[in-house]
Amino acid sequence: MGTPVENNYKDRKRIVHLKQPEAKITLMLIQEIKNLLRVLQENPREYMRQVAKEKNPPFNSKYERFFAKKEEVEPKKIEFELELVSNNTAGEIFRSAMSFWSVPISVGYGRRMRFIVWDKTHNKVFGIFGLCDPLIGLKVRDDYIGWDKKQKEERLYNMMTTYVLGAVPPYNELFGTKLVALTVGCKEVCQAFEEKYKGKKTIIRGRTPLAKLVAVDTMAFFGKSLIYEGLPEWQFLGFTKGLTHIHLNGLWEKCLELAREMGVRSLERNRFGHGPNWKFRVLREVFSRLGISDEYFDTGLARGYYFRPLVKEWREFLKGETDQLTYVNKTFEEYVEIWKSKYLKRRLKKWSGKAS
Repeated sequence: MGTPVENNYKDRKRIVHLKQPEAKITLMLIQEIKNLLRVLQENPREYMRQVAKEKNPPFNSKYERFFAKKEEVEPKKIEFELELVSNNTAGEIFRSAMSFWSVPISVGYGRRMRFIVWDKTHNKVFGIFGLCDPLIGLKVRDDYIGWDKKQKEERLYNMMTTYVLGAVPPYNELFGTKLVALTVGCKEVCQAFEEKYKGKKTIIRGRTPLAKLVAVDTMAFFGKSLIYEGLPEWQFLGFTKGLTHIHLNGLWEKCLELAREMGVRSLERNRFGHGPNWKFRVLREVFSRLGISDEYFDTGLARGYYFRPLVKEWREFLKGETDQLTYVNKTFEEYVEIWKSKYLKRRLKKWSGKAS
């Protein structure tokens, strides 16, 4: 019989031996994780800002002309255009816009759609949003919809998650992010979804689902967010558990090396269809073999969960009870007019005051 430490590393075929004494590795890793958690909890916004600097795409100066300086913009003259990112240039502009975010952006997995909201008057990027496949397991959402496992397997396809959403400077000073939050659910996005996925088979199950987008959701990094306040289109449903690996980003290479030495099975399952978060599963398996508790995935920063239905019969559709849909969302131009009348007017005086 092996020692308790050796038994932690057993799988059915062999015992994996690390290069260093296992107990020492475990203690050192736990101490590093504790240090990271302590720094994060002392000043979570600053910690995430530093992670964002390391993780998010850098600004590409080649596209600097598409990003405005405040003195270049006349807010009353702004007219808008919505672009689905479909070429390399638009993709690089989108990535440069992501560099303004002060929290780390996870681009999700599976299907992706990216959009740029343009200030076409000044030919500048106003804001961006990106959509990807939703998380498979999310209790706060699943409880609200009330679906069972089979219903979710059939209809999760008809939802998308907003993994990045916001206005870039200086348009964020005009409550610009509220316009982007409205735009996420506009009719043009639903049309783009249908055009992109109509008639296409899914990779995992090989079926051809009805290509209709009926709901979108998102998570606010630091709990409830002022972005969605006053926007009845978005419903706040509660908080996630705060489990993540983002704070362990600096330890990833070390843990990946351990995973290779241990021969963890998750390393062989990093292709699409093997789960929503490969890094999370690799880390979890490494931690499990080292006897490290899952508590170290808990940052204490529960995210706020927001849900936005786009059709009247959203719950019945998501539960597979109907295929009939009545869209209740508006066009991009309609949301622009709502934003101009409700939010832009309130910021013009403050904008002028700062500029003077």
